[in-house]
Amino acid sequence: MLSGNQAQVEVQRLRDQIAQMQASTVEQIAEVQRKYEELQQQLRVEAAEREAATAAREAEAAAMAVEQSKKYDELQLRLQQMMQMF
Repeated sequence: MLSGNQAQVEVQRLRDQIAQMQASTVEQIAEVQRKYEELQQQLRVEAAEREAATAAREAEAAAMAVEQSKKYDELQLRLQQMMQMF
């Protein structure tokens, strides 16, 4: 059997241990939340990079289409000129 003083010391030790566990748990939760936010940010950056790359490819494809259309028009004009010669 513990004396009154020993019981109080044991209760205080247990309270300290609980407080330590709570502090550790809070730190772990904060670390997990920080990592989660970092990953979220990384995903947003990667999504923005993919969107920019897609937009660049679309712009390049549109420019190529314009260039091909211009060349087609030039060939049509040459063909008409050649047909007029004959």
